[in-house]
Amino acid sequence: MHFFALFLFFAFGVMGLTMLGERLYRRLREGRAFVSLGWGVGLAWLANSSMWSGWAIGGLRYDWVGVTVTGLALGGSALLLHGVLGFFAGLHRKFDDQAEQLERSEPELRRIA
Repeated sequence: MHFFALFLFFAFGVMGLTMLGERLYRRLREGRAFVSLGWGVGLAWLANSSMWSGWAIGGLRYDWVGVTVTGLALGGSALLLHGVLGFFAGLHRKFDDQAEQLERSEPELRRIA
């Protein structure tokens, strides 16, 4: 269970680094998936983190394969988290529409429309 929390926090970190890179370089927006996967693999290699050793699943012939696949999973999870958080962040636009708020606050706009 501890490794799942570590994996989730790493995925949030990869998502944050990807979003920071998008703010600094606008062209990264098209390549978000590649950047996210690259950050995930880099972070997994830096931390030497493998899902298989973390969950005590044996049978991998080479340890570097587990670390690389963990990095790819981190990047994919970061993309998924970015989509889910983007959905929830956009809900306020649906529920609190600015045009409707202006119409409620200024009764002159209702008479014109």
